Amino acid sequence: MADAAILGAELVLGIVLLVKGSDMFVDGAAALAHRFGISEHLIGLTLVAFATSLPELAVSSVASFNGEAGIALGNVVGSNIANICLILGVAALIMTLSPSGETRRDGLFMVGVAALLALLYTWDRRIDIYDSLIFLGLYAYYIYYLYRAYLHPRRREKKVTESLPPQDGYAREAVLVGVGAGGVVLGAHWLVEAGVGIAEWLGISSLVIGLTMVAFGTSIPELASSVAAALKQRHGIAVGNVIGSNILNVLLVLGVAGAIRPIGGGDKLVLTLPFLLLVSVLLVVLTRREIKKWAGVLLLSLYGVFLALLLV
Repeated sequence: MADAAILGAELVLGIVLLVKGSDMFVDGAAALAHRFGISEHLIGLTLVAFATSLPELAVSSVASFNGEAGIALGNVVGSNIANICLILGVAALIMTLSPSGETRRDGLFMVGVAALLALLYTWDRRIDIYDSLIFLGLYAYYIYYLYRAYLHPRRREKKVTESLPPQDGYAREAVLVGVGAGGVVLGAHWLVEAGVGIAEWLGISSLVIGLTMVAFGTSIPELASSVAAALKQRHGIAVGNVIGSNILNVLLVLGVAGAIRPIGGGDKLVLTLPFLLLVSVLLVVLTRREIKKWAGVLLLSLYGVFLALLLV
């Protein structure tokens, strides 16, 4: 009973920290985007995506180091599916999302990354040091691409923005981002710890734990941030956060985890990778127009299908 009470307390505190932290983080990120004349999509794609993917990076790296390959790899695949189906599904139910042309372009890169993961894992049923070098090299290229596409001085000179001059000071926004990110990461840690403890009581395999409980726990920051962004009508952050997180989870998180130790997940993962690719393509198709409530229902239904597949 004492253990159950501790796990329950961690669960509640984790959720509270995640919700409040994500709210502060979205406010600070949106303010920084406006101040520096950077699109909300880019902020969601990079700053918000990186902050909300820190739990995945920590969990998969530690799991790989400890030899828990199922959790390390299942966490990333499960999180990416949850990001698209669960998080965007909930966000679309709250409010119609209006993706930009930037969203569609970066969504195609996300699909390519998902296809590469499926190809490399199917080849030898693991992610090793050579695969990791490919992922990390692509992530470095991706950062360079974002710089050239959005932040290069020649590009920025062509854009007419109403941003506030940086010299006016941005301490408040930086504090909001920092404190919000800290709350998100700490809340996710407590939530995952509680979730894994509960799942282990049920005698579930490490891969299934990684694909479900751990993946859901580490995706809570994305859920909280995207919902907060949707409520504040920050559509670029809501959708960009999901796309950026999915790219970062594969290229950086698996890149680091696979470099620590080769990781695999078994035959069940071979079935879930095509599902990840399918919902990634679906997301790109949905971003061609507004993502309305019917799309949210579709995405949530697909998440239910994914959970059902794990029981087969």
